[in-house]
Amino acid sequence: MKKFKWTLALAGIVVALSSMTLLKSEAQPDKFDINNYTWLAGHWTGDGFGGTSDEVWSMPAGGAMMGVYRNIQNGKVAFYEFITLDETGMKLKHFTPEMKAWEEKEDFVHFELIEATADKLTFKGLVFERKSDTEMDISLKMKEKGEVRTEVFHMKRVTP
Repeated sequence: MKKFKWTLALAGIVVALSSMTLLKSEAQPDKFDINNYTWLAGHWTGDGFGGTSDEVWSMPAGGAMMGVYRNIQNGKVAFYEFITLDETGMKLKHFTPEMKAWEEKEDFVHFELIEATADKLTFKGLVFERKSDTEMDISLKMKEKGEVRTEVFHMKRVTP
C-alpha cells in the first residue's frame, strides 16, 4: 500500500511539473522592444574573416535599427552588408565592392530572432553579445563544404 501511495504521489508531481512546463512554454515571451538595444548603436571595429570588420548601427527609429558592415582584406574592401534589425530578427544583403548584390534582387539573408535579453540578441545562426559598453562579440554559424563552423568577431566601439 505504501508503495502504491508513493507511486501515486510521484505521478502527481510529474503531472504537476508537466503542466507547469506546458503553461510556461505556452506563455508569450516579453514583447521585443528595439529601444532596449541602443547599446548597439554606433561605430564598431574588430576582426573577422581574417581581416578587419567595420560595423555602424543607427539609433532605433520606427521600430527598427539599420546597420552597415564592411570587411577589409589586405587593405581593400572585400564586401559590404546592409542590415536591418526589428522584432522579426536581422535581415541583411551582401554587396561586392562595386555595389553588386550577392543575393537576387528580392532576396536577403534572414536571421530569425530567438531570444533577446538586456545584453544579448540570439538569432538562428547568429549571436550579438555586449561584453561591456565598449566591447561586443558577434558569433556567426556558417556552413562551408558541408561543415558547420562558427566565426567569432571581437568588436570594440570606436569613439569619435
